[in-house]
Amino acid sequence: MIDHCNRWLLGFAAAYLALLPTNAATFAHSFAYAGAVVFALVALGLARRLQPSTLPAPGWTILAPLFAWAAWCLLSTAWSIDPAYSRTQLSREIGDSLVVMFFFYVAARDPRSFRVLAATALASFGALAALAVAMAFSEGDWDAGRWHHGVGPWSTWTVLVAPFLFALIAPRPAGFGTGKRSVAIGLALLGLMVATDRMTDNRIVWVALAGVFGVASLAGAIRWPATLVRTPMRWVSPLVALLLVLGIAFTDALRERASLEFPQKPDVAASIEQDPRIVLWDALRERIEAKPWLGYGFGRRVLADELSRDLGNPLLAHAHNVFASQWLQTGLIGATLFTAIFIALLYRYTRFLSSRDDTLAFIGLVGIALVAGFVIKNLTDDFLFRSNAKEFWALCALLLGYGTRRAQEVEASTAALAADLSRREPERPRAAARATAELADVDR
Repeated sequence: MIDHCNRWLLGFAAAYLALLPTNAATFAHSFAYAGAVVFALVALGLARRLQPSTLPAPGWTILAPLFAWAAWCLLSTAWSIDPAYSRTQLSREIGDSLVVMFFFYVAARDPRSFRVLAATALASFGALAALAVAMAFSEGDWDAGRWHHGVGPWSTWTVLVAPFLFALIAPRPAGFGTGKRSVAIGLALLGLMVATDRMTDNRIVWVALAGVFGVASLAGAIRWPATLVRTPMRWVSPLVALLLVLGIAFTDALRERASLEFPQKPDVAASIEQDPRIVLWDALRERIEAKPWLGYGFGRRVLADELSRDLGNPLLAHAHNVFASQWLQTGLIGATLFTAIFIALLYRYTRFLSSRDDTLAFIGLVGIALVAGFVIKNLTDDFLFRSNAKEFWALCALLLGYGTRRAQEVEASTAALAADLSRREPERPRAAARATAELADVDR
């Protein structure tokens, strides 16, 4: 019964993850969400009753800052300047995200579950990226709002899914092997990633992708130095080539943005200096100074009307920086708790990376790259919102769920080995005595 329940949970979770990056098929999306919740609750109940060791808790280093931040966001509705809006956003952004984290954590029970969910994320990305390219060729333009939530959410999704490309070149059980087929699929997905991100005209996405691949490569070099020493070109050459491509794309995006803003004489430096977000951040600083400790209430757009009116730009309706946004909404206390979540995630992933178990170390590598990419991408925007928020929390829960179970298995295996050695230790003097007596008999 537990196995059947887990299979249904995995199916619903995979369907939900596949549908998250698109704003189509809303009924199927809601149905998958409801199914995953139901089977996660049943699986949790059965596991606690029959197999408690199969579902370890993630630990208070993760749960404490997460629940403290959620509780503080809930408390902020008491002083929010728009309590009704804050309550609505709290339900959507905090309540739904915690539920998503719950059922993905329960679903990631073994290597097969991890591979299924990772493959689902990559396949969903590949299908939607191919659709975007096809739309651009057939219609002459890509309407990102029709199937992909918009250019901002799509570029954020590419950064979130990028670390899982490493699963295509990682050995089993967590990876898909190092065969030519996996490498070819990875290169094809990488090409779609570069193509669709260029179509978004987003600039920070290239810095975020460079951060993802650079951090992952650095973590891999630190964790597996012998491999780097034996085959340095195998590690360094692909990374250099990739960073070169990302750098060219970033430069091209800067020039195109400058040509749009200064058609007579494109000026990249002036385009950066006159970025409207600089004016926005000055305005945010003044508002944060007015309510530094408590903020204005939970909700990314809690000051949308005021900011848009004062700055004369409807696009400047929120903070355009995820940490400044948290400070504006929930004050310094909320922003500190929010930052503590990322520190706790990095701490846990770093512990995974430092494990002697290669599979657990790989999970840590992907997790560190995921957090690095998301933070960099959201330094000039705030996409901890709607689908992107669910995607980030779901992928974190996936890594934590499988990583925690794997760490438990490694610890149990190490403890069993130590116990076995301790049992054999008293036998050594007796074995030595027997060998000495046998040698004495031979001499005689």
